[in-house]
Amino acid sequence: MRDFRKKLQKWTAIPLGDNSYDERGQGESSKSSWAELLPLDSESTQERSKSFSSGWKPVWYTGWHTGVLACATSAVVVLLINVILTIYVATNSKYNMKSGIGTLYEGGCHTSRRIGLWLHLAINVLSTLLLSASNYTQQCLVAPTRSEIDAAHAKRRWMAIGVPSLRNLLKIKIERTLLWVAIGCSSIPLHLVYNSAVYTSLAANDFLVTVVTNNHFERGAYTNTTIVPIYNFKSLSHSTTDPKEYGEIGYQTDSPAIQQFGRMIEGNNTNTESYKDLTLPECTKAYNADFLSNHRNLFLITNHSSNTTHNNTLLDMIRVRSIIPSPSNWMCSYESSSYTSRCNPTQPSSNLKRGLPWKVKLQTAEEVEIAECKSESTPEKCKVQFSLDLMIVVICCNLVKACCMIMVVMRSPEPTLVTLGDAIDSFLRIPDPATMGMCYADRWFIMREWGRGRRTGPKQWKQKGVHRWWTSVSKTRWITCNFFYLINIILVALLLAYLIKIDGEFWSINLKSMWARGLGKVNSVSQIGFFETITWPTLIANYPQTILSFLYLTYNSLFTCMLLGHEWSLFSHHHRTLRVTSPRPGQRSTYWLQIPYTYAIPLMTLSGLLHWLLSQSFFLARVEISDPFGRDTRNPISSVGYSCIAIIILLALSMLSLLIAVGIGYKKFAGEITTVGNCSAAISAACHASGEDSEEIIGKKVRWGDVGFLQNMVERHLTFSSKEEVKKPVFGEVYAGMVGKAE
Repeated sequence: MRDFRKKLQKWTAIPLGDNSYDERGQGESSKSSWAELLPLDSESTQERSKSFSSGWKPVWYTGWHTGVLACATSAVVVLLINVILTIYVATNSKYNMKSGIGTLYEGGCHTSRRIGLWLHLAINVLSTLLLSASNYTQQCLVAPTRSEIDAAHAKRRWMAIGVPSLRNLLKIKIERTLLWVAIGCSSIPLHLVYNSAVYTSLAANDFLVTVVTNNHFERGAYTNTTIVPIYNFKSLSHSTTDPKEYGEIGYQTDSPAIQQFGRMIEGNNTNTESYKDLTLPECTKAYNADFLSNHRNLFLITNHSSNTTHNNTLLDMIRVRSIIPSPSNWMCSYESSSYTSRCNPTQPSSNLKRGLPWKVKLQTAEEVEIAECKSESTPEKCKVQFSLDLMIVVICCNLVKACCMIMVVMRSPEPTLVTLGDAIDSFLRIPDPATMGMCYADRWFIMREWGRGRRTGPKQWKQKGVHRWWTSVSKTRWITCNFFYLINIILVALLLAYLIKIDGEFWSINLKSMWARGLGKVNSVSQIGFFETITWPTLIANYPQTILSFLYLTYNSLFTCMLLGHEWSLFSHHHRTLRVTSPRPGQRSTYWLQIPYTYAIPLMTLSGLLHWLLSQSFFLARVEISDPFGRDTRNPISSVGYSCIAIIILLALSMLSLLIAVGIGYKKFAGEITTVGNCSAAISAACHASGEDSEEIIGKKVRWGDVGFLQNMVERHLTFSSKEEVKKPVFGEVYAGMVGKAE
């Protein structure tokens, strides 16, 4: 330990003066003095690169602090976007904020769906940014310092390096643990409500279907509407000025729609603007819809005239309610009392295309042929709405994340071993006496031998050939990821089968018909439950988002471990510089942790796509229903809508992503080297240098392998070296690590 103190004093000396770089340096500096580099555990950063002049910079300008600063910046930008848009909508009168609900758009249903689609895509982009920033910051928070590793190694315990791991939480400082927990916990409510903060609200019209004779609207035609019961109209004809029903003496109403329909019942078609003639193909197409939004009351005109057989021009009347499943079934099952019997609403259209007539069987069991239609046109009133309460929850969670990330940047000056290069740099400069004598150690040896207090000694190299990427991932991590992935895939597949069975009671089930119903599109059948408020359907619809976020983190950790193993294996393949977060001359800087951008960007894209598909698979369905005369019948109905085709695509992409992970895990490493995984003790054991000056090693390209026999040793040694004589380990050769005093 006295030798360590002397070395530490030597390394922390800071002589000043004009200097020229030696053969390890990168040129001369004649304009300014430069400070000898501090070790990794210092609170200051070092010189940057060849092309920059020497000088010190604050710690949060370099290394992983730069990455966390970028994460904090992105979190603040997302926070500002959320706050500005929320304040703008809440204070702008044109958005008609009532009871915490604002209307961003009201009009055509196709336009509202398109706006909702793009808004949800933007929301998932922002939530993916927050999720990635949180994951990056949490990984930096659980990265251990050298002092924390030394304390763990002294107890024969190891810590994880280069990967997000719960193992480190109980061994790091309490402040970093609390920040990690705060960032993680703020993700749960955010993913629960973010996608439902903006939602589309459909407008659906109940309507009356009235069957009349072909001379009902002719002047002077025989009209007698008292014989046929028109209770559907009578029960709806009450107004605010007169409680009497249509047909009673003294009846009057202040509703123009009721007045107009009354004149239509009486055979007086005086307003041609609201009621228009439709051909039969136009009629069957317009009314074959789950939620009728641009049409309302319909008159079916038959080929029959009023005579002795039909002595009344009004033959029948039914009310079609939008709340029932598949309300368009009346077109093929008119006489059904509930209009929910299974039939094909497209049958009238198909018959007309084949030249067959459209016949309707009245409730009196009489069948009549339809000749033409008169339909009431109405403006669409679909909405894109905004929940102020849910956005406040999102903003609060966003604020917690942003504040925590800023605190990480400002209050974490102590260097941590975030990347593999950081750990190698630290262990080469200050070797760890707890891991001496086992240069051959891999992760399994650490857990089975060293971690159990057993003595170490020379050991044969038994690895023949290079390992595959999946070996760098622990069995626990593989089992956790695959288990939860497969369990969720199975559960969603079973749920999909059940939902397809429900849909099959009303529709034909095939990919073409499911695709026609669309992604994230509300219909009358594909709904689960009905609620008076949006709270419960919001939580139910977005609960899978939190599960998906957890699955993404476990999936991301697989790639982190495999890419860490790949980077480690490259040191056995050829000489390479250390990639560290605070570089010294001869080292590479890095702004990514363990997953390079060639992998990180596709993974982020995959996460965003999966979250968006999930938002289109299960979503908040909200419908505002009006009676046949445009009056609201009740509070908007909220439910959980689902899209079978979106669920199928989601399942296919999830299974593909799992196969991709397995396929990448089958790749071979670059060279033969100990499989250390993320184990700090195994990394430390491989970093006991062979007598070279540590400062010289870390400033040059290094390679790990067989460095031959060391002084006073009868076994060969495996370690990092900058010399060209480094060879790959020999199968069957006995190797031993450095023993005695630290180098």
